[in-house]
Amino acid sequence: MLQKCISQLKKGKAAGVDGISVEHITLAHLILVVQLTLLFNIIYIHSIVPDDFGRGLVIPLLKNVDGNQFASENYRGITLIESCHQ
Repeated sequence: MLQKCISQLKKGKAAGVDGISVEHITLAHLILVVQLTLLFNIIYIHSIVPDDFGRGLVIPLLKNVDGNQFASENYRGITLIESCHQ
């Protein structure tokens, strides 16, 4: 199931804060799928998700450059998920 999900990821997107892109994952050795499957199974069995899985960097993007740049309604946020903090 994980291999199928990985194959359906959209390519050509920007890498996350950790520098890992979809291409890194899709082109990695099959052992990565095995290791990720083990990780997700452990998370499921123990019902514990690492704190870092819920952290991210929110970047505000202007919706309309001709609109009011000081109005919060003219922005939407995207979140870059962080895999680790320094």
